[in-house]
Amino acid sequence: MKEVITMWKSTKMIILVALSAAIYAVVLIAFKGVLIIIPGITELRPGNAFPIIFGLMFGPAGAWGSAIGNLIGDFFGTLSLGSIGGFVGNFYLGFIAYKLWGALLPKKDAEVQNVNTWPRFAAYVGVSLAAAVGCGVIIGWWLDLLGMVPFAFLASVISMNNFLHELVLGPPLLLLLYPPIKKWGLIWTDIMAEEDVTQAKAMGLGNILMWVGTVGGLVVGLLVSMGLAGQQLFGFAGQKGTVGVSVIVAVFVALIIVAGFLLGGREQFAAEEEEELAPAPAA
Repeated sequence: MKEVITMWKSTKMIILVALSAAIYAVVLIAFKGVLIIIPGITELRPGNAFPIIFGLMFGPAGAWGSAIGNLIGDFFGTLSLGSIGGFVGNFYLGFIAYKLWGALLPKKDAEVQNVNTWPRFAAYVGVSLAAAVGCGVIIGWWLDLLGMVPFAFLASVISMNNFLHELVLGPPLLLLLYPPIKKWGLIWTDIMAEEDVTQAKAMGLGNILMWVGTVGGLVVGLLVSMGLAGQQLFGFAGQKGTVGVSVIVAVFVALIIVAGFLLGGREQFAAEEEEELAPAPAA
């Protein structure tokens, strides 16, 4: 995960953070109050397609930009202690996208962060699902811990809200934006030095833990929050502020964090072509 820190040495990466945050915040603000799902908490968010494509194209800068952009959006009607969870959850929305990309594709495919082939499109669907659910688990757990909204309801809504917009809007946006961004040299792997990016410590294990932490966290959290794990059945909305959710889902959130340390980023760097030394001509 060192690239989330070392990226701040690069002026270009800092600019990409600001650009990502500004675009995300503007789109979020534009839809504030249009289709409210939970007053003061969340609404229909087409802008949620951006953290995934920003994460893929801009790497850690896209993750930071998504977190900051969401916080800016919260100042327009939804700012609360829950915004802390929103900041972290939206950071991981972009973070999981670029971290998992290299784990789901062979190197020759991972070097291009686009959906212009079927394997890359399949990987896009995979990283979108994991990131959408991971964001929902983190935010749902935090707001349940604060006693604001039941985990079962909020985590489900955020996960579906994220994934549907990522699936519908993300691919055309990526196909449209990637070529000029690549031409301008603004893809994160073209900016950052390879030595400033985490090398995978255990790619396979990190991949497994990320899926267990995200999808497993949602499923188990739903069971506990709704009372289907042995408690009284309280219905879909579930109870808020339950000890079971606070403790058990925290384990899955920890798995998501650990997976981030195990997954790399260097797999997306293009291999340097070695120059072949031609034999000296005979005298």
